[in-house]
Amino acid sequence: MNTITEATKTTDNRLAYLERAKIQAEILEPLYRRLKAEVGLDRARAMLKEAVNEFASRLGREIAQGPGSGPLDKLRNFFPAFTDGDALEIEPIQTSKTNLTFKVRRCKYAEFFREFSDPEFGRLMVCGIDPPMTAAIDANLKLERKQTLMEGADHCDFHWYTPPAKS
Repeated sequence: MNTITEATKTTDNRLAYLERAKIQAEILEPLYRRLKAEVGLDRARAMLKEAVNEFASRLGREIAQGPGSGPLDKLRNFFPAFTDGDALEIEPIQTSKTNLTFKVRRCKYAEFFREFSDPEFGRLMVCGIDPPMTAAIDANLKLERKQTLMEGADHCDFHWYTPPAKS
């Protein structure tokens, strides 16, 4: 499978990630509010980020153990969990053995967090998983993302790639 858009439905019994995020938010948002009141915004934000990083690293290691011939292929194979239920409207840009570049034009994660809580909490909870997850999939896998819908941009710009081997 060479494109993300070809893989839009999960084939196993895995819960779609959007549903996981909603369940996690129902539990963590009240805790996050209490932490902000008790320890302040900066410390609460740091604590949530630490927890998300721990979760995302575990998820990345799970993806790394999944099917595929390399880190990008493994990520592509897991991607249906993120897109299931039409959670993301994706515009593919480039997909190859070493590059995966696309724009997210619509994001139900961002829509949910705007209604449920606030986009900053959503950014920490959802967008925050991408860097540590990427690093845990493979140390050579890189992610560039300059903007997100959750932060108010008109699209998210994702570029995962594996740098050429140094000779």
